[in-house]
Amino acid sequence: MTAAMPRRILSLCAIVAAGVLACAPASAFKSPNDAPAAWRDYSAMVKSRVQDWLSGEDEAARRLRASLDGGRQQRGTTTRFVARLWFLANGEVARAEFTGVDAAAVVELRALLLHRRIGAPPPADMLQPLHLQLSLQIENRASTDAGRG
Repeated sequence: MTAAMPRRILSLCAIVAAGVLACAPASAFKSPNDAPAAWRDYSAMVKSRVQDWLSGEDEAARRLRASLDGGRQQRGTTTRFVARLWFLANGEVARAEFTGVDAAAVVELRALLLHRRIGAPPPADMLQPLHLQLSLQIENRASTDAGRG
C-alpha cells in the first residue's frame, strides 16, 4: 500500500436475513425477524466475508471497483443492488445473481464471489438463495491524485 493511493473502502449496508427472500413459494418466505437465529448468524458471517472480499486488494476486487467507479460517475450516486447467493454444503458460493448493477459489474462481482468459501457450511435448513441488499460507496481518491495543477 502506498501513501499516494489511500485504501479504497466499500461499505455494505442493510443485510437481509438468510433465505428471507428465497426463490420459493410465498408460504416459504420468512421475514428477517422470523428467520431462525442460525440463519441470521450465517448471514452476518456472509456479510463479513463479502465485505472483506469487496474491499480486498486482489485483482478481482480492483477490477470490480474500477467497474463500479465508472457507473457511479455516470449516475453520480451510491451503487445499491441486491445479491442472491447460493451455497454448497461446504460453504462455497456456488451461484450468484445480481440486480441493480450493470452487466460489467455483474461479471466482476461473479468473478470475485464465485467458488470462494464463507468459512462454514450454511445451516442445513436454511432457505436459499441468501439475499443481501447492498449499498456500495467507494471513497474518492485524494484531490492530489486528480492531477490538477
